[in-house]
Amino acid sequence: MRLGAATLMLAAGVEAKAVSDTLGHSDIRITRDIYRSVLAQVGKNAAEATAKLVPLPRKTEAEQAAREAAKTVKKSKKAKKKGKHEKPKN
Repeated sequence: MRLGAATLMLAAGVEAKAVSDTLGHSDIRITRDIYRSVLAQVGKNAAEATAKLVPLPRKTEAEQAAREAAKTVKKSKKAKKKGKHEKPKN
């Protein structure tokens, strides 16, 4: 089996143990060491595919307006608090 075929097998999601057996490696660690970069990419692809399955929460317009209002209130409280500590000008 050529190097390219094993790489394709791993990229296709074939278990590393099955690839190791196919290549005749005595231990799966040999396969992992040789194809480390491919396995990292396979792991990244799996994580990205899983992330696509998780729905993202969408902010409603009301939630967004409430957040903006809270920011405005917080800013005005800061401004008032800052103004109380200033010394009066003569």
